[in-house]
Amino acid sequence: TRASRPVRNGVSGYDATFSPVKSVSALYALADPRISAIVERCHDLAVAEAIRFLEDQAIYTRRGRNGVRQVKTTGIVAAAFTHRDSRAGDPDLHTHVAMANKVQALDDGAWRSIDGRTLFKANVTISEFYNTALEQQLTRALGVRFVNRPGCNPERPVREIEGMEPALLEHWSQRDKVITRRHKGLVADFQRRYGRTPTPTEQHDLAERATLDTRQKKHEPRSLAEQRYLYIDCNAVAVTTCAKLLFCTVIF
Repeated sequence: TRASRPVRNGVSGYDATFSPVKSVSALYALADPRISAIVERCHDLAVAEAIRFLEDQAIYTRRGRNGVRQVKTTGIVAAAFTHRDSRAGDPDLHTHVAMANKVQALDDGAWRSIDGRTLFKANVTISEFYNTALEQQLTRALGVRFVNRPGCNPERPVREIEGMEPALLEHWSQRDKVITRRHKGLVADFQRRYGRTPTPTEQHDLAERATLDTRQKKHEPRSLAEQRYLYIDCNAVAVTTCAKLLFCTVIF
């Protein structure tokens, strides 16, 4: 019986990535240093709010035979790493939160593993909580206005900063274009092989495969000054158009 059981691998930790919509990263990359610092501060505050929500609503451990009892914890042990661009070199302000898979039970203080099932179920909820918190922070700090992105799913709209040039946002989404193109190819291969469209779960698996298949090596580290120079110098025409709209929108 032991030999027939599936192999179980331990999990050392989890990576929660908080990434804003492209218009926020574009504003962060193009604005003057004072406004750029405010955008980053709003992002950091939204991440902190999302982590607190995560600890309150989704972090549990289990006790008893076969983990029958779910137990609240004192919180998580984590480290946050903020990056400023994507693998393709586009502006992409985002934070990785590396969480250890050991938490302290609230009732007896023992250190146990995170209940991963609850954590994974809360994935979309935590993401939407972060998006809402960031929108509120930026609206209060800079007076920007968020609107639904044209053509997005009305049931789960993507909200961008009003006044940002769509052509610029598309230009700075190279990684997304490559993944989307690869995903469409994988879906077409699936349909030819099985004679049907993939289920939502299969679509998710194909999307993950497309992300991994197209993942390029990371470029050499660049300083913030080098990144800002590249953004403005390499995209001068698009930046000029965007800046005219942006400075009419942001309340300084």
